[in-house]
Amino acid sequence: MIIDLYETIREHPQYFKQLQGKHFLFTQYDCPQEAIKQDLFSTHCYIAYVLQGKRIFHLPGESYDMTAGKCVFAKKGGWIAEKEPAEGWCVLVFFMTEDFLKTFLKEYRSNMAMKAGEALPGTQMIALDVNDTTRSFFHSMLPYFVQSPPPPESLVELKFKELLFNLLINPTNHSLLTWVGHITDCSKQPLQEIMEANYTYNLSLSDYAKIAGRSIASFKREFSAIYKTTPGKWLIQKRLDYAGLLLNSTNKPVNEIAFESGFGNTTHFSKVFKEKFGNSPLHFRQAAKTT
Repeated sequence: MIIDLYETIREHPQYFKQLQGKHFLFTQYDCPQEAIKQDLFSTHCYIAYVLQGKRIFHLPGESYDMTAGKCVFAKKGGWIAEKEPAEGWCVLVFFMTEDFLKTFLKEYRSNMAMKAGEALPGTQMIALDVNDTTRSFFHSMLPYFVQSPPPPESLVELKFKELLFNLLINPTNHSLLTWVGHITDCSKQPLQEIMEANYTYNLSLSDYAKIAGRSIASFKREFSAIYKTTPGKWLIQKRLDYAGLLLNSTNKPVNEIAFESGFGNTTHFSKVFKEKFGNSPLHFRQAAKTT
């Protein structure tokens, strides 16, 4: 089962220390993940900074070792979190809406070293450089989670802006600045970009619509205009093609490939795979090795 991380955290303040605003959420927690690999997604962008322990974030074609001191910015969408047995993980996560990012950049753009024609980062996650200033900031946030009474929302928003400011003026983080500038100047993220980055996750159509910032009706209408088919048919074909690639290029077990390709059920995966390729996943792999 895929988990909506943002909603799970927001709905369980007894497990996740948090500070909320209208367009953002700060949280600090010791990760309760039980499965070795867990499918996750978020309808909000976020910045994650690791305090202790380790997780590995897997996305199609990329992985991130999230160890102490590592920091990433993640666009809306999915990923697979892998843990090692008995490995803990303590993390600070800062969720924000794209509207918050747009408003921030419009207010402070004159202070940012924007570059015309900069190539957009094509990855779902952007590794961030953490200097002494931002490292100190992360640790200075910890007392706010246990402060009584809790800090007012206006103060938390100022702290959030402080974090963004320090990250975006760091020249090493120019990829993040370029992406924030792009979404600020565009009305919506292209649907093709969202679907190509997230088809391997077992999300519902309503989840895809939320990530895309569209209603279900407008999502289906725009999808049909672009791809000339239904989202369900397109997702099945894309996932099967990706599964075929994994079968040919890795030695991963079939059940793991089904999971990583977005199929929640191995039996269903094997059935639709045979319908498309004429062979079971195992026979498909064996045939590929003999050619």
